[in-house]
Amino acid sequence: MCRYSRWRRTVPAASWNRNCFRWASESRTLRWLIINGVWLSNRAIQLGRTNAKLILNSLRLPQTNSIAVCEACHALNLTDCYWIRNEEEALNWHDINLYCNTISKSLAVTALLGESLTEHEKIRTPELTTQGISAKAWIRKENDLYLYKIGRREVPASQILDALGIEHVNYYVVEGEELKEVASDDKQEQIELWNEKVVKSGLITSEERSLVTFEDYKYYCESQGRDPFDEILKLDRTHYLQMQVADYILNNMDRHTGNWGLFMDNRTGALMRLHPLMDHDHAFAKMNKIYSQTTGRHMTLQEAAVIAQSELHLDVSGLFDMEKPELLTQEEWDQVQARGAALQRLVPIYEEFLREGSDVNIEMLEKMDRWTKLLHRKIKVSEFQELSAAETAESIGTGLC
Repeated sequence: MCRYSRWRRTVPAASWNRNCFRWASESRTLRWLIINGVWLSNRAIQLGRTNAKLILNSLRLPQTNSIAVCEACHALNLTDCYWIRNEEEALNWHDINLYCNTISKSLAVTALLGESLTEHEKIRTPELTTQGISAKAWIRKENDLYLYKIGRREVPASQILDALGIEHVNYYVVEGEELKEVASDDKQEQIELWNEKVVKSGLITSEERSLVTFEDYKYYCESQGRDPFDEILKLDRTHYLQMQVADYILNNMDRHTGNWGLFMDNRTGALMRLHPLMDHDHAFAKMNKIYSQTTGRHMTLQEAAVIAQSELHLDVSGLFDMEKPELLTQEEWDQVQARGAALQRLVPIYEEFLREGSDVNIEMLEKMDRWTKLLHRKIKVSEFQELSAAETAESIGTGLC
């Protein structure tokens, strides 16, 4: 029988407070989730993750029993400070937490590159609870922890977000002697054949600060009868709007509910703000019309970005001043700059519609934009409405939520 534990004094469930994520061991909801295995099931490594089966097989762990996987590693991860232990185990947080204690480098190489495991004693590792599909692993360098992953697109995404001034997790290419420490010559050649890179980023959580995914926050808000998107806007409007612009410029198709969220103070349960943007290895998609997963209303990335930028007025000129990122093709870079230029053109037109109190949708804006460029002059809103009244589609309104 596992007993749920936490290193800090927990916060009991209480009345609604948008600034406090009351999700603690005293909560009847959380106890129900633990008893029924839902929380542990969602916490364990996904079988779809690259090298997941090799990790589990190497440690002789079942592929179909998430609770057993979590028991083997005490459900520890590097996202938060929740953990479990058997009642007969005389363990405390300081004995086993991943932030301060050593972690297995051998298993990290198995997780990242599919190498055979060279150690088989009891292993302390975050690999059994690290989420996501890409090959990745946590490695300690001196006193700091870094996430290594196979994902070259992370680097140009970082460079572009730097140019836009949008907060994000920085990724760097792992090369030279550092790469030799984790990858054999054969593996390095294989990565090159895949047209991939090993990249790394620093840990953004700590014993003091955890991540709460939007998926968890959404469940919490809805259980309290609150709209999660409204609450996010109240908590951190600026970073939320910047995320809309970033995902459109990057054409990011993977901002699902587990890929963004909030920082939480571990000692008080207080929600702080949205954490920096991360996980862009599915950016620069070739699809022309990607739908947003981060808005309350159904709309495209472009629609969400235009609405957000009409409020932010973020300076995107850095996008046109920077050189093409080395790890992007010319076609990918041309598309990035084209999306930036489209945003610059569409936002003023959108704002003019709003000033006149007109219903507007992005399809109308695109038509108006094409006509504006064709005629080399500004078409009045009233004139455009006369020309396109029969083509007007359903209005998306003026809000993201």
